[in-house]
Amino acid sequence: MAWTGAVRRVQRAAARGRPISGSALQEAVADHEGNAGPLRIQGARVAGAVDLSHRRLEFGLEFVECRFSGPLDLRGLQVASLDLSGSSVPAMLGDNLAVEGDILLSGCAIGTAPGEPVALSAETTVVRDGVLGSHRVTEPSAEAPLRLADARVTGSLVAEELRLYSGGLWSLFAPRLQVDGAVRGREVKATGAVYLRDAKVAHAVYFNGAHVGGIDATGLSCGRGFYADWGFRSRGQILLRGAAVESVVTFHDATLEGPRADLVLNRLTTPRLRLDLRSVPPGRVVLRDAQVGALVDDSPTWPTAGRLDIEGLVYRRLGSVAPLSVQDRLSWLALDEEAGVSVFEQLAASYQTAGDERAARAVRHARERHLRRGDRFTGRVWGAVQDALFGYGYAPRRALLWLLALVAAGSGWFSAHVPAPVGGSGQRAFDPVLYCLDLLIPVVSLGYRSAFDPVGWNKVVALFLIVSGWLLATAVVSGASRALGRG
Repeated sequence: MAWTGAVRRVQRAAARGRPISGSALQEAVADHEGNAGPLRIQGARVAGAVDLSHRRLEFGLEFVECRFSGPLDLRGLQVASLDLSGSSVPAMLGDNLAVEGDILLSGCAIGTAPGEPVALSAETTVVRDGVLGSHRVTEPSAEAPLRLADARVTGSLVAEELRLYSGGLWSLFAPRLQVDGAVRGREVKATGAVYLRDAKVAHAVYFNGAHVGGIDATGLSCGRGFYADWGFRSRGQILLRGAAVESVVTFHDATLEGPRADLVLNRLTTPRLRLDLRSVPPGRVVLRDAQVGALVDDSPTWPTAGRLDIEGLVYRRLGSVAPLSVQDRLSWLALDEEAGVSVFEQLAASYQTAGDERAARAVRHARERHLRRGDRFTGRVWGAVQDALFGYGYAPRRALLWLLALVAAGSGWFSAHVPAPVGGSGQRAFDPVLYCLDLLIPVVSLGYRSAFDPVGWNKVVALFLIVSGWLLATAVVSGASRALGRG
């Protein structure tokens, strides 16, 4: 590489520890035109702002371990690659930045001196057809130490151990960011929130072990996965509303802090979702209208009652860190206090897909109980009768047990209190078991009911068995038709 005079002066000043001006660095960039390799400046102290906006550079820029006292303006810049590893800069303005290779920000410190952390905690309300969160940000007025709005990166955005200091809400503001590789934000430390609304990442987004004030990735399109796990912490909301993420979205071992640290994933689409957090989230977990292939969670870190929204959630399979019974899953459904019957049917369908018909029947049984809560008094009474006799059609053995119990009790009574035969003829020998069956079965006649005439307490017992038989038969028919129609 043939260095020009401007490049030599900058390199010599950086090597001797002398500060250089921002204009001198700009001149060095201009004089480097025509060289094949990247322009590498290491350890420089740059005084003042550096304006490289709206330039087209055929080479890469490597400002490694440099200290900038003023902002670095890269708006509209087209460059082969960008490496700021280990550098510190008050602000990096990269709106409409186009990089043919990678952007390397590992170990950087961007922003002013650390201030009071700010969390993304906008009001989130629930409506019947979705979740309303914070309004779309007015982009021109949004302040952030690192701006990459509409930036395009052919390679990857590598920001591992990046430190972002901001006095406002946003630390990284990158709406519609396009990255053909991955976004690697392992152990990022940000005093504010990360804004990735409508971003498109071909590979994956990694925030493993990151500490941020929240993430707004509404409308994110991600080709591989979204990893906010292994020590990830957020002081504010995580918004993945309407995001489409292939492979996996995981919050394994993640921690949400603060009373408004909601996890809002409504309309999320992903083959696998992991919600086995490190601790119970203090805010709401919203999965309304999300479509998930497999949902893996951990019951000790479920949200508290009233802070789970799973209305419209579609999944094929449920998994958990520890085995859960069907009653545990019904308790999970109960955490959504405003959920409709569709959440029961979705759970039953997942059990049925897994081949567990017994668990599916138990869930549908619980669904019928849930339905009856909204009935009038008479409907609730009739529902309680059906539940006790036949389990709304999902507990058929219960009807047989009732029948056997009534036959046993009636046979014991009539064995000791034999009714007199009709007309006193006594042509048919009395059999207490067949007599009780004839009283209980309302349609088929065995001939015993008409052959004997109970009086006194015998008549009371006989009437009780007749009424019980009709009630049991009606409940069986009603429950069976419901089970066939809905199951």
